[in-house]
Amino acid sequence: MKPLQAPLQAPLLLTRGAFVAYACLPAYPFLAWWNVTHFNTFAGTFAAYACVHINRPGLFWDVPRLLTSRTSPLSVVPTPHLLRMLPWFAHFLRNCRPERVEASSVALGSILARAEAAYNGVWEAAGVHVDDTMGRFAGSSSAAALPYAARHGYLLLQKTPDMMNASQSAAATRRQCVPGLRMEALTTAEVLELEPNLSPQAVGGGSWFFPDGWFLREPGALLRALSSGFETAGGEIRYSARATALQPNHDSVTIELDGGLDSLVVDQVVVACGAHSAVLARSVGDWVPLDTERGYHVEWKQGSEAVFTRAVCDPSQGYISSPMSGGLRSAGLVELGGTHAGPTPARCDQLEEATLNMMNPYAAAALGPRVKTADWLGFRPTMPDALPVIGRSPRVSRVIYAFGHQHVGWTLGGITGQLVTELIDGRKPSVDLQPFRPDRFSLGALL
Repeated sequence: MKPLQAPLQAPLLLTRGAFVAYACLPAYPFLAWWNVTHFNTFAGTFAAYACVHINRPGLFWDVPRLLTSRTSPLSVVPTPHLLRMLPWFAHFLRNCRPERVEASSVALGSILARAEAAYNGVWEAAGVHVDDTMGRFAGSSSAAALPYAARHGYLLLQKTPDMMNASQSAAATRRQCVPGLRMEALTTAEVLELEPNLSPQAVGGGSWFFPDGWFLREPGALLRALSSGFETAGGEIRYSARATALQPNHDSVTIELDGGLDSLVVDQVVVACGAHSAVLARSVGDWVPLDTERGYHVEWKQGSEAVFTRAVCDPSQGYISSPMSGGLRSAGLVELGGTHAGPTPARCDQLEEATLNMMNPYAAAALGPRVKTADWLGFRPTMPDALPVIGRSPRVSRVIYAFGHQHVGWTLGGITGQLVTELIDGRKPSVDLQPFRPDRFSLGALL
């Protein structure tokens, strides 16, 4: 499984001009690296609809059932890290109150509604667009003529009529919090017309269909293209160092590096290190209850992607199946246990079984066995209120935080970059950043 391999050096992103900024990662055992390999290991869906998050009233009472069910999307790894998660759990439960759940959905909606348009500046700066063909950046010659984006909509399956009825509240939240979001309720027959290889039992309650939904056929290809554009425009990517701490100075910030490398002195630092960002935040005196939702993916051989036309999600089991250019991929689940514990092979078996059960018997038989060498574990950065941290450090104004995007890091990358740029330029942010401020959590808030 991929994280068991020796972790690669994480890149430092450097731009010169109005500011000098680095994004750095500390070293961890079993680190899912932040490079092409890491970006290429998720479902690839652009989730502009994802304002309905895991926090909800009554969730606490469902935890025993979720932890004991063999098909549950939630599991834990019994490690000492669970004790260190107690502050996170306490804040999480506080944010399951109805008023807090609603506030988080509204805040997420404020950036999700701008998410796709915010990438326009990224495409322009890099000289690439997701509707272009992948060309030389594709992982195989057979995919070179395909566009990065597969725009065929997105299906959120409902197994039973009761599940469809229960999902009406979430559907109303999506419509309310994400202006302009298009979604349609489909019958079982309509779903099977779109995706005939699905099992009728998997869509017994129909599905929600998002006609504007799309996914990346090969996320790594887009990252290679963006990296190339970044360097062509004068940016620099360094793979040979990891940051261990930040040291604020009067008019700069020193980035301390491991491996005996010389420290770096920069004007401003953007900490965008996913689940590993809290280490650098603590080095300047900031505490954030950041943790990780461990997620998995499994893949099938090239050609298996023909089973589906679009990404399909089974929310009852917490995963998405996407027909990538190199084969079908199923990604998801939530496992608690920190970044140091090794993978749990049973989670990959669970994903495989769930994916096969979602298909009719003929499609499942034709899919064949999964490619076990592609089994993967990664770490979603998660905050207790399901909102990212975006804003300046309250202690060191030259440090800007941009992490904790949970399941929607790719989706929110463009708008987060736009907001960070506005902060660096001294402009008023185009979105109210109050809900995302780094110091929104404290012990007093729990009392």
